Amino acid sequence: MRLNLDRLMGQASKLRRKGDLAQASQLYLTILDAYPGNQRASKALEQLRAEAVDPPMETLKALESLYQKGEFAGVAETGERLAQDFPRSFTLWNIIGAANQALGRTQAAEENFRRALDINPQDADAHNNLGVILKAQNRTGEAFESYQRATLSNPNHADALVNLGNLVKDTGHVDDALTYYAKAQRINPGDATIYYNIAGTLQEKGEVEESVRHYLRALELAPDYNKARAQLLHQLAHLCDWDRLQSFSTGTATLGIVGEPVEPFALLFLEDSPSRQRIRSERFAAKRFEASPLPIPIRTVVPRKNLRIGYFSADFHSHATMYLLSQVLLGHDRSSFEIYIYSYGAKQDEWITPTLKNAVTRFQDVRELSDLDLAGLARRDALDIAVDLKGYTRNSRSGIFSHRLAPIQISYLGYPGTMGARFIDYIVADDVVIPPSHREHYTENVIYLPHSYQPTDNSREIPDKPSSRQQFGLPPDGFVFCCFNATYKITLREFAIWMRLLGKVDGSVLWLLRSNKWAEANLRAATKAHGIDESRLVFAERQPHLEHLARHRHADLFLDTFNVNAHTTASDALWAGLPIVTRMGEQFAARVAASVLHAAGLPELITDSDEAYERLALDLATDRCKLDAIKQKLADNRLTQPLFDSRRYTKHLEAAYRQACQRYIDGKSVDTIRVEDDRAG
Repeated sequence: MRLNLDRLMGQASKLRRKGDLAQASQLYLTILDAYPGNQRASKALEQLRAEAVDPPMETLKALESLYQKGEFAGVAETGERLAQDFPRSFTLWNIIGAANQALGRTQAAEENFRRALDINPQDADAHNNLGVILKAQNRTGEAFESYQRATLSNPNHADALVNLGNLVKDTGHVDDALTYYAKAQRINPGDATIYYNIAGTLQEKGEVEESVRHYLRALELAPDYNKARAQLLHQLAHLCDWDRLQSFSTGTATLGIVGEPVEPFALLFLEDSPSRQRIRSERFAAKRFEASPLPIPIRTVVPRKNLRIGYFSADFHSHATMYLLSQVLLGHDRSSFEIYIYSYGAKQDEWITPTLKNAVTRFQDVRELSDLDLAGLARRDALDIAVDLKGYTRNSRSGIFSHRLAPIQISYLGYPGTMGARFIDYIVADDVVIPPSHREHYTENVIYLPHSYQPTDNSREIPDKPSSRQQFGLPPDGFVFCCFNATYKITLREFAIWMRLLGKVDGSVLWLLRSNKWAEANLRAATKAHGIDESRLVFAERQPHLEHLARHRHADLFLDTFNVNAHTTASDALWAGLPIVTRMGEQFAARVAASVLHAAGLPELITDSDEAYERLALDLATDRCKLDAIKQKLADNRLTQPLFDSRRYTKHLEAAYRQACQRYIDGKSVDTIRVEDDRAG
C-alpha cells in the first residue's frame, strides 16, 4: 500500500512540475479520498492551490464559449468547481461573476467581482462590473465609488463613464450625466448605447426633438436595438410626429416579443393588444428581475387584529396617482388597518406629503435604501400586503417586490396592464377593464371591485373664481371640444375624427393640453392638412391642479383617446362636470374611461367603434338639449354614484384586502377575488 501511495504522490509531483495543475490537483484529491489523514498530500494540495493562478487557456476558452452561447448556469457551475483549484485566478472570478450577473444572482456576482478585485485591485473592468451589481441593488453611493475607481484605473473606460452618467441622471443631475456621456462618446463614438442614454437624458430635459435624433443615431449603429426603437416610437408619439412614427412602425407587432425585451409602458399607445402586452411584460420581467435571495416569510396562521398594508411609490406628492388615491390612504379604517407608506421619490410638497405623514401609521422616506435593505425593512415591519403603485411607469422600483416584501403582493392603480411577474399575486380591476373573457391576458389573479377599480377624491373643492373663455384663448361663443390627455395618447385615428367634427360643427374649437412646441407645430400642420383653420386649435397652459379643474367649465365635451384612454383625466373631467365620450377597446389602458363612466352612471357615453364614437360626439355637439340633459345627469350623479363615493370605495378595497389575507391564512392558493357592493339591492 505504501508503494502505491508513493507512486501516486510521485505522479502528482511530476504533473505539477509540467504545469498540469488541474490534473495534479485531481490526483491529490484522489489520494486524500483513499488516505484522508495523509498530511503530505494535504500540504501538497494546499501549496499547489497557492501556486495556481489561471486554469489552462483551453479551459478558459471553453468557459468563454459557453458564456457566448448563453449557457450561464453551466459557466457558473463549472467556474465555481475550477475555483477550488485556482482560487487566485482573477480571470476565472470575473467570468463567474459575469455568469451570475446574467443569471440575476446579484449577491453571488458581487462576491465574485470582489474576489477578482482582491487579486487585482487596479482592474477597471472588475470595478465597473461591481458597480453595475451595486447599482442593481440601489446601492448608489457604493456604485458611484466603484465606477469612479474604474475611471481612475482607466480614464478611457467608456462603459464606466456611461454608468456614471446613468447613476447621476437617476439622482436628478441630468447635466452632469450628459457630461459623462459626452466623454464616453469621444472615446467610443460607435457605441449605440451611449446615444441611447443621451437620448433618454435629453428626453428628461424636455429636449424631445434632440432626444429623437439620438435614438435615430443609436438605431443607425445598431438596427436591431429594440429598446431604442421602442423609446423612439414613444417619443415620436409625444411629438405627434405621425409621419415618422409610421415610417418606423414596420414590424412593431413583434417588438419586445422576439429579440430583446423592451419596457412595456413604451408601447401601450401603439396598439390595442392585451395578448401581446402580456408577452412583452412577461419577457421584460423575466429579464429584469431576479429571484428573491431572502427566505419566504413564514405563513401566518393566526390573523392579527389589524392588517398591515404597505404602499410603495415615488409619487406621494402632487401627482395624478395621489389625486385619485389620497382619500383612500386618509380614509382607511384605523381600527382594522395599519397603513405604512414607503416613499422612494425625491419630490415632496406642502399639499399631500405632510397630510399623509400625520394620517398613516408610518411614513418612511426610503429613497436612499438599497432594494435589499428596503426589502429587509418591509419584512421587519411584518406587512400582510405590499402594494406596488407604480408598476412599469416612470421612476418605478418594482424590482423590490421580487424580494417578496409581504406574503401578498398587489399591483394597483399606477400601471394599466399586467406586469407579467411571478412575484405579483393580484391586480386590482373591475369587470370593465378586465372582463372575465380577458383573464388569460393577465398573469395576476384579479381582485374585482364592484364598480370602477379607480378611486377618486371627492373632497376636492373646485374654485368658483369668475373667469371667461377669452382668458384661456377660447372664443366667447361656439362649441368647445377638449382633450386634456397627454399628447403621446393622440393617434391619427382619433385626430382624423376630431377634424371631421370641427368641419361639421360651425364655430367649434378643439382645446388641447400644451405639451411641447414640436407637438403643437405638428398638430397645427395636421389640422391644416385636414382643411381646417389651425386657429381652431387652442392649447391650454399647465396650471395647478384645482385651477385646472376649474377651467373645465369652459369646455362642452371631452373627447377621449383610444389605445390609452383618459385615466385620471377622465375622473377629473367628470368631477368638474364635463362629460366625456369614449371608445372602449381591448387592453386595460383602452377600457379605463369606460370603467369610470360606468361607475359614474353614464354608460350612454361609452361607444364600441370609431363610427359610433364620432356619431355620438357629433350628436351631442349639435343637439344642445341632449348635451344639457347629460350634463344635468352628471351633476345629479356627482354625489350619489359609486365613482364619487371615496368612503364606499375604500370599504370595498379593504374588503378585498381582508379576503386576500384570509385565503393566505387558510392556506389557500391565490385566486380570483370578487367584492360585492355593500349597498347592492
